[in-house]
Amino acid sequence: MNLPYPFLSSRPGRLIPAAALTASLLLGAAGAGATTIAAPDALSTAAEEVTPPAPPAGTRAEPLDLQGAVRIALDQNPALKAAAEGVAAAAETIGVARAAYYPEVGVDSRYRRFDTHVFLPSGLPALATTLGATDDWSASVRVGWALYDSGMRRAETAAARSGFAAIRNDAERVRQDVVFEVHQAFYRVLAADAALAAARARTGRAGEHLRLAEIRKAAGAVPQADVLRARVEVADARLAIVRAEGELRTAQGVLNTAMGLPAARPVEVAPPAQGSSGAESPDPEAVLARALRQRPELAATKERIAAADQQAAALAASFGPRVRAEIGVGRRDSGFVPEDQDWSVGVALQIPIFTGFAKTHRVERARREARMLEAQAVGVADQIGQEVWAATTALASAGEAVRQATETRSEAEQSVAFARARYEAGAGTLNDLLDAESALTQAETSLVAAELSYRLATALVERAQGQL
Repeated sequence: MNLPYPFLSSRPGRLIPAAALTASLLLGAAGAGATTIAAPDALSTAAEEVTPPAPPAGTRAEPLDLQGAVRIALDQNPALKAAAEGVAAAAETIGVARAAYYPEVGVDSRYRRFDTHVFLPSGLPALATTLGATDDWSASVRVGWALYDSGMRRAETAAARSGFAAIRNDAERVRQDVVFEVHQAFYRVLAADAALAAARARTGRAGEHLRLAEIRKAAGAVPQADVLRARVEVADARLAIVRAEGELRTAQGVLNTAMGLPAARPVEVAPPAQGSSGAESPDPEAVLARALRQRPELAATKERIAAADQQAAALAASFGPRVRAEIGVGRRDSGFVPEDQDWSVGVALQIPIFTGFAKTHRVERARREARMLEAQAVGVADQIGQEVWAATTALASAGEAVRQATETRSEAEQSVAFARARYEAGAGTLNDLLDAESALTQAETSLVAAELSYRLATALVERAQGQL
């Protein structure tokens, strides 16, 4: 069946719109401790360890960069460990299917004591009509081998291989989801760091404004109200620092959880190189083409459709004849150590005639399940297209927002400097200075949000095309 898109998973990984991510990351921030974490090399541990060792007491480890956080997550995140076990379990399914090609060998050892009636033809001399009580000891080796099964083993093995490939692609999807989660949490910590730095800068400026107001009040140039207003501004700025520190600790806890570490573990991140927010946005059509080639969800569903088709073929083959060779070699006697030989060699032919239409319904069900996956594939392809379009659009918008926010902050800084100079010279009021300060605070907050949106949109584009 030809589909308008390559086969897609019926349960694709969902991508979060950049705008929603930005809002959620800025409003709620993530968790625990705020000092340092060991460098990625020092954090490499054996797979069986739950957490990497802490740095030696009295030492300060290097800040954790994004790639180091990803490496820790790939080693520690429990979702990846579960996915790896799922792949290993699927590989065993192939072995189960291939076992049907090998002969079955077993040992049969029995003992029974019996007394049974013997039916003799009429006309014979009077003989005993019972046999027993008699001991019956036997031991034998039995070998059975399917010689022909109308292609059922071949189809079942192919179905198992396709199922294994689907599980392996599912594991790759989980890996990319974990990596994206680490990107998201890492950028959230960066945003919280930037917000804290902006709050501290605001506090410094507010303190300077208070100093100027006190100087001018002492000179009799301004009323006491200016000093009180400046003190309120300092107190509000200090409160903003408290809030920013709490958001940073929360963001650090989210990052630790994404890496598979305890949320309270201290962590300090190193900002990545400045992104090229002015770079040209990627072509949505090119990104979509790569997504349809590379997204593991697509490959997983393609394999599941193949597995369903092969399973239907295996069920159809069960209608055909099957030939089985059977060999038995052993000894049987009435003594504890049997001495008489007991052997058999034979070939069995099985041809199912009527099973109450059960096989017919099983075959039809398998075929319908395969067609169901194909029908779902079309809708999933549309979903992938929508994710790509949203991600590329968000990236273009975020790049422009960073440029605009950078210009706005620069203008706001100049406005604060101008208002301060006017206030010092007695040509301006404290309200003018505080209004300019408020505009600068808003501009810094907007720039932090815009930079976070751009980084998240970049990761979204990479995730959308299956190459994060």
